[in-house]
Amino acid sequence: MSLNRLFRLISIGLLMLFLAFAVALVWTEWSTYRNGANSVPALRNLRLALLAMEKISAERGPANAFLGAPAQQSEALLKQLASARQQTDVALASLHAALEADARLRQSWALDKVRTVEQGLGPARANLDRVARLSADNRSDVLVLAAVAGMVDLMPLMIRVVSELTLEVDRADPRLRDGLSAVRATASLREYAGQVGSRFVAPLITQRQLAQDEVIEIGRLYGRIELLRGVVAAQMAGYVSQPQFAEALDRVDKEYFDSGFQFLDFLLQIGLHSSSYGVSTADLYKFYVPQMQSITDLRDLLLAELMRQAEQNNARARNLLVLVVGLTLTACLFFQLLMVLIRRRVVQPLVRATDLVAGLVEGKLEQEIPEARYRDEIAAMMRALRVLKQRMRERNSLASEREALITQLQTSSNTDFLTGVLNRRAFFTQAGQQMGLSQRYGRGMAVVLFDIDHFKRINDTYGHQAGDVILRGVAQLVAGLLRKVDVLARYGGEEFVILLPEADLVQAGSVAEKLRAALEHADFEIEDGRRIKVSASFGVAALCDGAGLEELIRRADLALYRAKRIGRNRVEQATADDLMS
Repeated sequence: MSLNRLFRLISIGLLMLFLAFAVALVWTEWSTYRNGANSVPALRNLRLALLAMEKISAERGPANAFLGAPAQQSEALLKQLASARQQTDVALASLHAALEADARLRQSWALDKVRTVEQGLGPARANLDRVARLSADNRSDVLVLAAVAGMVDLMPLMIRVVSELTLEVDRADPRLRDGLSAVRATASLREYAGQVGSRFVAPLITQRQLAQDEVIEIGRLYGRIELLRGVVAAQMAGYVSQPQFAEALDRVDKEYFDSGFQFLDFLLQIGLHSSSYGVSTADLYKFYVPQMQSITDLRDLLLAELMRQAEQNNARARNLLVLVVGLTLTACLFFQLLMVLIRRRVVQPLVRATDLVAGLVEGKLEQEIPEARYRDEIAAMMRALRVLKQRMRERNSLASEREALITQLQTSSNTDFLTGVLNRRAFFTQAGQQMGLSQRYGRGMAVVLFDIDHFKRINDTYGHQAGDVILRGVAQLVAGLLRKVDVLARYGGEEFVILLPEADLVQAGSVAEKLRAALEHADFEIEDGRRIKVSASFGVAALCDGAGLEELIRRADLALYRAKRIGRNRVEQATADDLMS
């Protein structure tokens, strides 16, 4: 192959490799940008889901107050409840429309749950209104608990919707994961705070002590609230250095935990021993519900910060994508210019110089050696060629003979004359070098010994010429299946040895099994067009315990002997018993 053609192929190969790398890099940045672009609408969907969950939870406040309100307060609370329900419906409708508009979520589990919540709100509200309009004597504890539970039971569905939409944001931009955890923790804190308040509604309406199961449930909710308080504080560790987040977290501590939560604890202490609470459900709604607003404000502040981070990450990814595309195009252009320059300044002069040298070698001493256009290494080469031309006549014959003799001696001294692979002496030379490297750098090394099964029978049946054909065919087949770093040699007779650098016992066993299967399925053509099949037995040993090359080959030979003794056409690996023998 000419140097020009070789350079052209190398240039094309390098260009393809470069383009593959460039395309991979651009695709990676494009994927990052695309995912980042998805994070903003995903965050908007999550915010709508959190708002809908908050509105459903907030609706329980006036609803619970309406359940226990006297007639003179019912109309005012009814207006507040109607307003809260309208806000809930608007929030759910907005979430529903957003999920319907998103092609990725149109058939999602989250949208199904939103529909289920929308369908469940009507019956839950109707039952609550029916119980609220009953007289005080007919408003039993069971009916009140069922009315309150009807609204509370919708929240697990909304929590699952929030979880799925949170995963959408996380998949779009994993860098927002910490902030998402903080948002989910604050949303859960707001919900459990609402639920624990709802647990006091029935006792306040019926003016009774807290039942044992209510005390247990309130204690469970207290534990979750305290746990979420710690989670929120931990998740906010990266934000409290900013004043607005520190202030918002401080407001939660003061307004909810130091005021609202303590108020519930006061009711709990009363409910444990008596029914004289001194407050109504309307009082609970007026005093307790506003204290939870600080939690919602903290959640909204975190959401706003996440949106800012998502937009910032998206802009950064877009800028990086533009930069990568620009640099890629620039690098492609530069690469082309570089290839043209190398071709003109290096390859073409080298081709001309090569032609001149080839002509001198062929004895074309009459050819003219041109002057170089540039004062560089090529010019020095041309001057050297002129000197070489002057001395070529008397040295040409001698150099050719000497070169041919050296090549012949090197080839014959290292190569098995029959198979064309290394002979035993050359194998030990190369294997010794590899052994030194393996022991010095702690690398693995394995040896595979194999010989052709029933080779004497082949010689006896088909003749020694057929046997030679089989040896050459086996050597060629095995050599074609090995790596460039592997060393194949004829060890003697029908036995071959393979050195596998940087291979352990399992890897060497896999190589041996592949060679065994290939030999088993191959057939070899001998004289008269006849084809015969052969098989081979393999012994495998790997370097361990500082053993030398001779020991490694000895253990492989023991494994080979075992393979032949067991039944031939198989691979056997050196065992611990081989180390002792």
